[in-house]
Amino acid sequence: MQIFKQISDIFSWLQSTGILAALVALIIVVVKQVQPYLKIHIKNKQINQLTDFALTTVTKFAILAGLSKSDRKKAADKDVADFAAQLGLTWVTPEIVDSIVEAAYQQFKKLGYDNHQPQTSPEPDGSAENSATPQTPASSAAPVAQSYAPKPEGVGHSASQAPQSAQPVVKSGSDQDA
Repeated sequence: MQIFKQISDIFSWLQSTGILAALVALIIVVVKQVQPYLKIHIKNKQINQLTDFALTTVTKFAILAGLSKSDRKKAADKDVADFAAQLGLTWVTPEIVDSIVEAAYQQFKKLGYDNHQPQTSPEPDGSAENSATPQTPASSAAPVAQSYAPKPEGVGHSASQAPQSAQPVVKSGSDQDA
């Protein structure tokens, strides 16, 4: 019983001097100042969890060749939304899920993992084309781009306008000094 009397005496002294009220006020101020930081910190951790899961989901659906791009996106959106619901994140909306999945896909491409090129029709072989449609010299030259070929000096230029190039005179083998 002596311990309870001492605790009661200490509590009465703290209350009478105003220290108890000051401690309670200090605790309330600290909680009010720390609470927004903690909320932001927790939300950032949750967003990081969603982003990591979204990258994993995008990677998982990227290797499925049977799905179209829109079906892959819908499946990834659904998986990330389900994951957020499992975590109990009520602040996650479909727009947030869509932006997180899109960011994960952009990171997926940035990391160089996206090996899906747009499908194009295969280019025909030259042998199949030649056997199917015989080409004449005029028809085969049409798709080829014109190449630049310098004109001979005699065509369109006079000898006086042509630039003179100084070429060394080559001596025969017996005239050269060793």
